[in-house]
Amino acid sequence: MARHLAGAVPHEVLEVIGIRNAYVTRVLAADLPRVEVWQDFADILLELEDGRLLHLEFQTTREPNLYRFLHYDAAIAEKYRRKVRTVVLYTADIPNAVEELDAGTIQYRVENVYLNRMDGDGALDTIIRHLAVDEWSETDRVRLAFTFHMRFEKRTRDEAFSEIVGLIQQLPDRREQNYIAALILGFSGRVLTSEQKERLKEVLGMTDLLRELLHDMEQEVREKALKEGLEQGLQQGLQQGLQQGLHQGLKQVAERMLRNGAALEYVVKMTGLPKSEVEEIQRNLTS
Repeated sequence: MARHLAGAVPHEVLEVIGIRNAYVTRVLAADLPRVEVWQDFADILLELEDGRLLHLEFQTTREPNLYRFLHYDAAIAEKYRRKVRTVVLYTADIPNAVEELDAGTIQYRVENVYLNRMDGDGALDTIIRHLAVDEWSETDRVRLAFTFHMRFEKRTRDEAFSEIVGLIQQLPDRREQNYIAALILGFSGRVLTSEQKERLKEVLGMTDLLRELLHDMEQEVREKALKEGLEQGLQQGLQQGLQQGLHQGLKQVAERMLRNGAALEYVVKMTGLPKSEVEEIQRNLTS
């Protein structure tokens, strides 16, 4: 998914959503298969002009601590041997969130951007004004892609989304429509409702890019479900194996105790095995 964002966020266009001094040059692979990260959204990893890596994390709930981000960023730094700048993009009604982690030797910090604090009505009005005078820019592209996460007072959120869809339809350049599709689906596709996704598909049409984006999203969901299923199955298997091993060990102890003349009731008490099972062991010894 992230590779489609390479042309959508060039230079310093992220400044429009509060990410300053981030001159983007290219998108890097953010998949780290050896790192176990519990999250619902794909990470976006961008290379900046100064050589640092910009890690964008999309959050719909307040992060209770930063250990998960620290774990992931340490893996990124190790893989690419670069300094990492992490920006957490918060949506919904989240007034504040932790930004620093003091773990003694480790001092870790992220930057929180609260999209819900930004003026969504003003952003849409600006886009409408720019389109009217043919002043559409890369900054407007990012502004439009993130507007529906902002705060609205003159419009309801549903009205805002309908207006966003209408503005996308007004764009004469198909490439711009594709860029906005990449931004919306790449950064926040998983917070859209099924109805909203269908409306975007109707507006944008099933272009090759959109097909690929949707395929990537479905593939990521399948891979995540498979991973979780395998991990759960492995955990259950390990637990079952330990239980079976313990039970077999107790049976061997019971057999030794009975061979040494221990009373049946005493063996049941000491091993915790069912009386019927100890009786069966005793019968097998005497048969």
